[in-house]
Amino acid sequence: MSADSVSDTVADPVADAAAAGRTPLRLAVVAQFPVHYHLPLYRAMAADPDIDVNVLFMQRGWSASGFDPEVGTVVEWGVEKFTGYPHRIFPNISPTRSGSGFWKFINPGLIWHVLTGPHDAVYIHGHNHFSHVACAIAAKLGGKRLIIRTISNNLGARPRWVRALRQMLYRPLYMLANVLLYIGQDNRDYFRNFGVPDRKLVHAPHVVDDAFFAAEAARMAGREAELKAAFGIAGDQKIVLYSAKFMPKKQPLMLVAAFAEAGLGDDWTLLMVGEGEQRAAAEVLAGRHPDAQIIFAGWLDQSRIAEGYAIADMLVLPSAYQETWGLIINEAMNFGCPVIVSDRVSCGCDLVADTCGLIFPYDDRPALVAALRKLAGDDAMRAGFRAGAKARIAGWNVSGYIAGLRRALRLSD
Repeated sequence: MSADSVSDTVADPVADAAAAGRTPLRLAVVAQFPVHYHLPLYRAMAADPDIDVNVLFMQRGWSASGFDPEVGTVVEWGVEKFTGYPHRIFPNISPTRSGSGFWKFINPGLIWHVLTGPHDAVYIHGHNHFSHVACAIAAKLGGKRLIIRTISNNLGARPRWVRALRQMLYRPLYMLANVLLYIGQDNRDYFRNFGVPDRKLVHAPHVVDDAFFAAEAARMAGREAELKAAFGIAGDQKIVLYSAKFMPKKQPLMLVAAFAEAGLGDDWTLLMVGEGEQRAAAEVLAGRHPDAQIIFAGWLDQSRIAEGYAIADMLVLPSAYQETWGLIINEAMNFGCPVIVSDRVSCGCDLVADTCGLIFPYDDRPALVAALRKLAGDDAMRAGFRAGAKARIAGWNVSGYIAGLRRALRLSD
């Protein structure tokens, strides 16, 4: 069966529920395209006997070719995107499909389906494009329960006129929703800033495929020397890991410079994983510090990124802006990896603070240098953060997300 139609042949808990005399809630999930982080969520919805889910996509992928402009190449995540959950892809007639603005997605068929389709509730991921807004209005006109999830936050200053414009545009949309799902404290505060009452806010944590990463961590335990060798790193080396796109907002250049300045010693290596517009500049900068051991590994898909987490003694995400969460932190925590994040990484207050790492001011390179030295120089601190990471992330999982969604759908308290 084509991926462009409702699919696929999976176990049918909805039929089982019907056979048991329960009527599942019919849920339409509206999303731009399959994002690998969301796939375990869709599959978990499909596995819930009380939810009859159908995921409605605006487009097959980031672009028709799979080209990711932030990475500068065609990206393959190494995961199957269209199995394990019913879905449908609707034509996008926008003339600006290659851009990122409001008009990137115009899907008349999708909007009509949301308005007239046999759904009890509509759950919309995001709000940035025409089809998001039109589907929200269509859901309410069609008498459906409306749930909206967006992962925005208030971190970072915005011009006054931008704040005023956002209030004018987004506030009515948020008030239209029956429920707004928030992923963490910063996201909750963002909604409150728009006047959304707490009775409309339901926590559904921002999660990764925790079962996959926990299994990978167990599978790779004890193989650190072998895995390091695959990256060209000696077995006795300790690893500082960067795993993100090489783009200004992630500040990879700051990390390269800070690592070189920190002078952690010959037994520490910085492993830079990822691609993007700043990779060449990062390599040039690293070349100016021949005494610092810095390795660039390129892009790693889901089948290999776990190898980086398995050998890391710490992970650093020094983002400067628009870091709506930082899901690589979730991934690394499944391996018990200590972390250093900037104060613009939204997951810091929920996952990192006092649990598994250090937080530094995003624009303070000396503070990052100090954090690197502090964590690298304290074996006991790293051991404590390892234990804290595993304990914290154990309760931040797909099951918790589904529990939040069920509350939003009034399927449970």
